[in-house]
Amino acid sequence: MKRAATACLILITFLLLVAMVFTASAQVVNLKIDNIYPTRFGTGALKPATGTNPVSSGLNVVPVGMRVYFVADTTGSGANTVSSFSWSVTARPTGSTANFGQTSTIADTLIPDAEGLYTIQLVAGGKTLTQNITASNYKGSTVATDCGLCHTVIPKAQTAYNQWKTSDHATMFLRGISGMLEIEPNPTSGDSVGSYGANCVKCHTTGWDQKANNGNFGYLAHQANGATPAWDTTWIKNPSVTGSYIRTGDTTNWNQLSGSYANLVSTSNIGCEECHGPANYHSSHASPLGISRKSNTCMQCHAANPIGGHHALGTYWLTSTHAKLPNGAHTAQTSCYPCHSGSAFVTWIKAGKASNAPYDTTTVNGQLSPTNDGNVEIGCPTCHDPHTMQLRTTKLDSLRNGYVPPANVGGIGQLCMNCHNSRYSVKAKVTTKGPFYGFSDRFGPHHNPQADMYFGSNGYTYGDTTLAGLMTHATAADACVTCHMAPGANPGNPTQAGHTWAMVDSVGNPTVSGLLACQPCHGPITKYTDIRAAADYDGNGKIEGVQTEIQGLLAKLKARLPHDATGEVITMLADTGTTKFNQKLVGDIWNYWFVMEDRSIGVHNPKYAVALLQKALNITFTGIKSLGGVPTTYSLNQNFPNPFNPTTTIEFALPQHETVRLEVYDVLGRLVSTLANSDMAAGTYRVVWNGKDANGQSVASGLYLYRLQAGSFTSVKKMLMLK
Repeated sequence: MKRAATACLILITFLLLVAMVFTASAQVVNLKIDNIYPTRFGTGALKPATGTNPVSSGLNVVPVGMRVYFVADTTGSGANTVSSFSWSVTARPTGSTANFGQTSTIADTLIPDAEGLYTIQLVAGGKTLTQNITASNYKGSTVATDCGLCHTVIPKAQTAYNQWKTSDHATMFLRGISGMLEIEPNPTSGDSVGSYGANCVKCHTTGWDQKANNGNFGYLAHQANGATPAWDTTWIKNPSVTGSYIRTGDTTNWNQLSGSYANLVSTSNIGCEECHGPANYHSSHASPLGISRKSNTCMQCHAANPIGGHHALGTYWLTSTHAKLPNGAHTAQTSCYPCHSGSAFVTWIKAGKASNAPYDTTTVNGQLSPTNDGNVEIGCPTCHDPHTMQLRTTKLDSLRNGYVPPANVGGIGQLCMNCHNSRYSVKAKVTTKGPFYGFSDRFGPHHNPQADMYFGSNGYTYGDTTLAGLMTHATAADACVTCHMAPGANPGNPTQAGHTWAMVDSVGNPTVSGLLACQPCHGPITKYTDIRAAADYDGNGKIEGVQTEIQGLLAKLKARLPHDATGEVITMLADTGTTKFNQKLVGDIWNYWFVMEDRSIGVHNPKYAVALLQKALNITFTGIKSLGGVPTTYSLNQNFPNPFNPTTTIEFALPQHETVRLEVYDVLGRLVSTLANSDMAAGTYRVVWNGKDANGQSVASGLYLYRLQAGSFTSVKKMLMLK
């Protein structure tokens, strides 16, 4: 008994220790510099002082006299979230007295008061964390002179400077005060004017904060220049300004600034320091500048209130899946890169898409390591080069199965396709022999075969060569971009492409931009189900919306395939040990997941999706059976029986591949039903008409016409419905 009690005591002690270790290990805390942008202003620590600009890039190079935001990130702590925090400055430049205001909250702010290095300490969750920041004043840069001319000896830096000085950023303020932005007719005189105002200046110059004496444009513009008053005592000194209108091309304002107020020129642009941090200390001490491949620097200006729409691209991006890319443990695998890391994607592009492009999956306080900062954020710098603001690439070299897309198809949407294509090739997973019943252990195309679907490639085609390259939206000039970034998404600026990429909102309703993208081809639809299928694809007796028809095909195929323990179609051999595998079955599983993982319910390429599913279900087309053989002539046979009630059979023959339309009309020439509307291979076919119209309603007794059009061949015959 005593021995048992001792054993129990040991066991209880062990369990308590395990629980303590588990609790401690569950407390996750990281010290981060927070990125603050316009839509995050508000109350408490985020409420700015009057006249100040509270934006913060989140870099570790910060302006003197401007607020820096720190946060204890406890993401992943679960129920054991850290609740006690202690902030302090353990090292600072000589003469500095800067310190935290609250010291014991989850987030706090610091205003550096001198140039130099600061060490920030956070004690929380049993950990002591530190972060070094460099505070500096602004130095400025112009399109005529780069940062102190030092960078001319560094090829990469010189290239970046040369790209920046021809970009819109470099001349944004110059163009603004010359009436060259938001051009419109003058409401009073009728001549051309640009709309520009005081609020614009904050984002169109470097480091704007009129209260911080650190060399930024806002402060210098508000100070006395010797005996001369400040340049913007109102907001601009020029009689040519009427309200917020400036005559287009009128350089009076710029000439005044660059003449009498030349000390403002070097910060009168969106310069290097706006994205890399102030550089005065960098130039005198050779200290590193801030670098990030996240969206934090862009968000300082591009995350305004979406109601205005004009500068809200970042605000829309924040709602996208790109901004919240899932970061499970599996995404840390090297095989998940470069597409699960914005930084790795940039490295991959810069390396010419080399498969061995170097990348670093570690993150050090959110700052850039030698190759990339390991962040999973697919943000502004992932797709846009920050120095040119242009897209990094607009070319998709090939898909995983070797398919090379046509050079004139896809447009700038090919950028998206570099990641939105299947990780696996159908050749490797279905048609190539492997160790498991001759097939690979994984039967699906991974999670995003959108490019494969769009181009009509990488599906299992059952040996039918006519399916290769079958496309529906080849005429969409920029493919993904045409539909997912349609202009009109942003209120207040209908010409600006949306950056949510969403076609439906959070409750499944079509987005404004989604409908606008579809309407040029599909008419004034108000919902996606208004886009009707050309025929009864799933054979349920009625023609419905394209997505509804494809969902019907998926449901039929799912019912015929082996399921895992959750009731879903298997994706791996390990899901079941009872199924006898053959190539047709594995091909069916591949195609089921190919359509499912495309995640558009076939919309990216309805022709291809329908063809693959109907092949899997042994349906050549909706209700149409192939009778085999290759005839020598076109023909449309008389229906049988005739008269009929309620169904009748129609046979036709094609000597070669054609686009086929088989339609039923009433005697007044009104379309009753479309029995076929698709590309079809040479052969003889039989279709059964169920005597119903396109809405699934039984037709009345009477005479009907059925018409076959296949290429240049047309034939019409009569049939009689008798009830």
